[in-house]
Amino acid sequence: CCCNRYGGSVMPRKTNTQILKSNLILCEGRDEQEFLIQYLNSTALSNTPEFSNDIQVIDFGGNSELTKKLAILKNMDNFDKLPSLLIIRDAETSAESACREIQRALRENGFSVPKGPHCWEGELLKVGFVLFPTCGSILQNGTLEDLCLSILSDQSADESLEEIDLFLARLKKRCHRSFPRIFKAKLHTYFSVHNDYVSLKIGEAAAAGAFDWDNITLEPLRNFMQEVL
Repeated sequence: CCCNRYGGSVMPRKTNTQILKSNLILCEGRDEQEFLIQYLNSTALSNTPEFSNDIQVIDFGGNSELTKKLAILKNMDNFDKLPSLLIIRDAETSAESACREIQRALRENGFSVPKGPHCWEGELLKVGFVLFPTCGSILQNGTLEDLCLSILSDQSADESLEEIDLFLARLKKRCHRSFPRIFKAKLHTYFSVHNDYVSLKIGEAAAAGAFDWDNITLEPLRNFMQEVL
């Protein structure tokens, strides 16, 4: 790891092509990768050093690239030594479709296929997956940004988000603006009105203290990862 300008640890890009730790998370995109790295290295998980020492996070790119990334993964050095593989992506507009896409990608590459989210499958290599925003067994449409909005560390965040909702609604009504990815618009508007997070990406905001890593919403993810440590 190396340090970024906000004091957090950032995994170098070579970690996308090398298996360097004993447990592996494949996630959707750079934002998710940096968010997860900050969480694994947070004080909320510090009582279990295996979270930061034994779990590597690799960005598999867009959802359509998962099948290809799994095929590449099988040919990487140290793949045969992995005890666990966890896949994490957004549920987006259909959590059910997201589950089927992950299961299909695993099946096409000869991996064990979990029956659903938050369920490990396999013996020599335990395979599991979870979806943002719930990180648990309950299916819910949404994204990492939805999860981020629910774990903001600022105690007055709810008041700010209420005002942001009114602002975006006013723009939509008076200026005929559309927000097809409203979750991104809402989160990054919040960042832009908070002095500590202006212009930051999710991973940078995480390093700057934007999120409450002890939030109960993250418990399903922590508990699921801990099952294989």
